[in-house]
Amino acid sequence: MIPVNTIIPPPLPSEYRKPVSYGKKIFMMGLMCCVLMFGVLAIWLMSYSRETSNKEVAVSIVNQWGKSVYIQGATAKENLDSAEWVRPQKFDCKAEVETKSLHRSIYEAEVFTANVNMSGTFDRDSLRALGDTVVLELGVITKQIVKLNPLKICEQEILWHKSDYYLFAKVKLDELPETIEFSTYFEVRGSEALFIKQIGENSTVTINGEASNPSYNGYSLPIERSLRGSRFSAKWEDSVPDGVIYTDELGFVGTNFLVGVDRYQMVERSMKYSFIIIILTFISVLFVEIMRKQPIPLLNYFLIGAALIIFYSLLLSFVELIPFGFSYLIASAMTVVLITGYMWKILQSRKLGLSIGSVLSLMYLFCYIMLSISTYALLFGSVLLFFSLAAMMYASLKIKNS
Repeated sequence: MIPVNTIIPPPLPSEYRKPVSYGKKIFMMGLMCCVLMFGVLAIWLMSYSRETSNKEVAVSIVNQWGKSVYIQGATAKENLDSAEWVRPQKFDCKAEVETKSLHRSIYEAEVFTANVNMSGTFDRDSLRALGDTVVLELGVITKQIVKLNPLKICEQEILWHKSDYYLFAKVKLDELPETIEFSTYFEVRGSEALFIKQIGENSTVTINGEASNPSYNGYSLPIERSLRGSRFSAKWEDSVPDGVIYTDELGFVGTNFLVGVDRYQMVERSMKYSFIIIILTFISVLFVEIMRKQPIPLLNYFLIGAALIIFYSLLLSFVELIPFGFSYLIASAMTVVLITGYMWKILQSRKLGLSIGSVLSLMYLFCYIMLSISTYALLFGSVLLFFSLAAMMYASLKIKNS
């Protein structure tokens, strides 16, 4: 029992209480960040699994729609089994391409439709060496053709016959002029790429249309090309010296229709910045704690980190339904509002809560910019980290002075 006349000292002022061990707290925060990265890993595995499923569905769609399209021709032969063939003197092929996305549930695949106009000229004397009747052959996988017009020979129309891998038509040379003009039109559908062989002694190939990410490839690069928005155009010209014959591997020019960075890859790329966002957020909260001299339990730090991890789960969920930009905006807004309100209640200060929310908003904005400018992401990220470190250094001086 305490004697009646014993004086009980009043509680020590806050400045004389045992100081918080921030070294130990920073160490625990580091361990917490490592634990939280397991959550990021789990979401990454989920994203990888769903991306794999998307690719499997895309392959199924492409197999039904059509794969890469290769067009070769037209050439003249004595018959279908003949190994000797004559190329046109002049060859002109124009393809108008339109790409689109086919959806199956939440998955999609990029495909295209191409309208092909082909024309050119043959020398009748060269064809006469094959016989009075020749076969014009045009190489293309015929099941990819959805529309086919007859072959026009000097204003005469001749119906094409189909095999699995080419079209052919028999042409009688009687009463045809010295220069035999031909033309045809067909519509094909495919995916990934469209290639056309420069088969003539003088060849011109033009491919244009609508595509989000065209890439030119093949035997040579186009002599003219342009890209305005989603509208692209490319032109190739080639002259083949006498006696030179292109093999199957040579002469093809065309366009690959790249999908670019798809939605799952964008989510996975955004996860690369998760550790930086968690660290910078924890440091911001720690600075507020030190300046306010108001200890914040580690549990609160962990819950803030968990909210930052849930952001990636939200992003993955939304991105399967709406474009990545809108998904990122919604997921980041939900996360920022949650953490801002949480800090507001912990610190009992609207100003500090909004300050933490503003810092977090800037970090998400900078991360989105880095995702959008992948070529300069390293430079932008390095500059961002430099200024973040500079801000923390000057903030630490303020803490010392206080």
